[in-house]
Amino acid sequence: MRVVMFGYQTWGHRTLQALLDSEHDVVLVVTHPKSEHAYEKIWSDSVADLAEEHGVPVLIRNRPDDEELFSRLKEADPDIIVANNWRTWIPPRIFGLPRHGTLNVHDSLLPKYSRLLAADLGTDQRRVRGGRHRAHDERRAGRR
Repeated sequence: MRVVMFGYQTWGHRTLQALLDSEHDVVLVVTHPKSEHAYEKIWSDSVADLAEEHGVPVLIRNRPDDEELFSRLKEADPDIIVANNWRTWIPPRIFGLPRHGTLNVHDSLLPKYSRLLAADLGTDQRRVRGGRHRAHDERRAGRR
């Protein structure tokens, strides 16, 4: 499958590495600019650097809402978009573009911990697992 990946920081880096190690063809990566924010420096593995090391084109965006990005996505002709730790809303014209839609990978169980990182859950949580859902127009429609 032709995959476009939207991701940021260590969580996005790990997802991109898994995609690169798979049989799929990562054709484009979209990531956020590097940040000097203290929280973002903790898990700061670079999605852009990993993509570039593997010859995958990279676009850096704060928000995925410009015509150049949309045009590049159309040219990439993805079968699926995979998103992990993408910080802003992805518009329907983007998440609906791939033939098989967009898969949002979350680092904690959805919908219960939709705003929390797995690392932030604290000691009362006995089991931590990731969540995922297909993107569509209704927010918070993820299922357990």
